[in-house]
Amino acid sequence: MESTTAKSSFESSFKTLSKEINDMLINIEKNPAENDNFHNVLQKINQLQELLNDSKTFLPAYNMKKNSDEIKELTKCYEQLHEKMQPKKKFTFGKQPTTSAVKAKVEDKFEPIKESKVYKADCGFKNRSNENHLILEEDETFMKDVALDELTNCIVLICGTPSTVRATSLTMVNVYVCAKTSIYIENCKECTFICGSQQLRIHDTVDTKFYMYVTSSAIIENSKKLQFAPISFNTSLILKKAFEMADFDLSKNNWKIVNDFDWLSSDPSPNWCEIPEQERKQPYEDNMLLYLFPKLLNKGGTIFS
Repeated sequence: MESTTAKSSFESSFKTLSKEINDMLINIEKNPAENDNFHNVLQKINQLQELLNDSKTFLPAYNMKKNSDEIKELTKCYEQLHEKMQPKKKFTFGKQPTTSAVKAKVEDKFEPIKESKVYKADCGFKNRSNENHLILEEDETFMKDVALDELTNCIVLICGTPSTVRATSLTMVNVYVCAKTSIYIENCKECTFICGSQQLRIHDTVDTKFYMYVTSSAIIENSKKLQFAPISFNTSLILKKAFEMADFDLSKNNWKIVNDFDWLSSDPSPNWCEIPEQERKQPYEDNMLLYLFPKLLNKGGTIFS
């Protein structure tokens, strides 16, 4: 009886919140001046995901899958509409003098398409190998959309607080980043992410570690051999400053909440696990600090403000 009441209460709350999100998206599309509300939409989607997370104990697998799919569709609609309503941007990858800025293609048609095709970035790194100091500084990333694509055996440090980060086709790469809203990871292997965000979505990724902070939850799909642990600022001074800039509440880290869309059983998913405390070896930022310090002195800045 108690389970039935909880299920009924969940369905009512989920339906109400889902409709609210849909109405907000419709309103933004009809009234372009309302596009400042995109942040509120993302917060509502986070609330919807948290509501579903809290209902795992009594919801049947079918309902979990159905509601998970609905959240994915709402997120797609959010990302597509966000792209449609934003002005066209110029996108430069990295700081290579031989590479000029190129215009990002824009998908104007608002229809269900693969998420990776609607993401448009402001800056990032692409097609790089064997580089240990791929760095974007605070003034380059503030509230920007960052893309990392086709990187191999690199170390990437994204300072400051970008709005979103998308990492695609990375192999043996360490990434340090704190995003104000979401991080999307796709087709990565043998990587380590030291990261923080409101949302973390992981697709088609294998044999990768996450030392992380997330306010809602991590979502994984078509991925395996993933490992998770909470971020430690003892080895991450640059990210600590970024977290303070993002105003994240470090006491509320949901790193243990990982939703595997390919595993609806109540038994633990075989596709991910927690890193045992004695095996947690979060990479240090030492080399990055040594590289950044002279540049910051020249600018009159500091890492430890």
